[in-house]
Formats: sequence, C-alpha cells, structure tokens
Amino acid sequence: MITKEKCGALALLIFSIAYGYQATKMPLTFLAAQEVFNSKTLPIGLSVAGIIISVLILVLPVSDPEKRIPFTEAFKGKVWGQTIMLFVNMAFFGFVMPLLGFIVASIIFLLAGFFILGERRWLRMIITAIGVVVFLWFLLSYLMGIYIAPGEIFYMMGVIDV
Repeated sequence: MITKEKCGALALLIFSIAYGYQATKMPLTFLAAQEVFNSKTLPIGLSVAGIIISVLILVLPVSDPEKRIPFTEAFKGKVWGQTIMLFVNMAFFGFVMPLLGFIVASIIFLLAGFFILGERRWLRMIITAIGVVVFLWFLLSYLMGIYIAPGEIFYMMGVIDV
C-alpha cells in the first residue's frame, strides 16, 4: 500500500535529484571554481541530504501500518482551491518581479497571499506587507550589500535614468 509518507518521499526524491542536477550546472567564475566552499556547495549538499532522507523513508518499513491511511484518503477534504491559488500567486510573483522590482512585487505578493489565506483587515495587511518587505530590502541591500534591481518599469517610465 502506498501511504502519503511514501508518496511524499518519492516526490522529494525526484525534486532532490532535479535540484542536484541543476546545481551542478551553475556557472562559477575562475576564482570561485577553485574554492572549497562556493555557490554550488549548499545546493548540492541540500540535494544530497534530500536524496538520503527520501530514500530512507522509501526503504525503511512503515512503523505502524494499521494507523496509516491510504494515499487516496489522505487528500480528501483538503482546501485545494486555496492551495492552487497560492501556487498561482507564486508563479505570478516570479513573472512580475523583473518588471516591477523586489519591493513592489513582494508587497503585491504578500497582499495577495494574505487575501487568499482569508485575511480581510486591509490596514493590517498593508502595514505588515510593507514592513516585512522594507525590512528584507534593508537587510539585503545595506547590511549584506546585495544589489537588488529596482525593476524594468521604472526605467521604462523614466523614473530611473540609465
């Protein structure tokens, strides 16, 4: 019998293999390629850990099969519409981020996510979204020194000159 744990482990195994394969394709500069710890190290480590954990879950016997529910029954009664809308929200975020930039796209992403999850207090949603995004932007830009592009729309509108 396929349980939800075994199905989840199989999905994790497939994802970890694909993630590890993509991690090996990451280009490195000449100097970074000769370092012990580079931008490939963590993704490859995570994929190896995911592969090991998922194989262990698949291979080891189920500890208490009487209390396990079958795969088909495990997903009955779930809120699939909300889940699908969150996936659509994430995909939309990925598409509009280059155009709108980190700050605007992230605020829209969080507001839409709050709304999908059932929050209706707009003032709280707006204050939380703006606060979280500005904090992350400050942390990434000023404390970590990571450049975050403002978004193509600001160049097209003439707000930022090239």
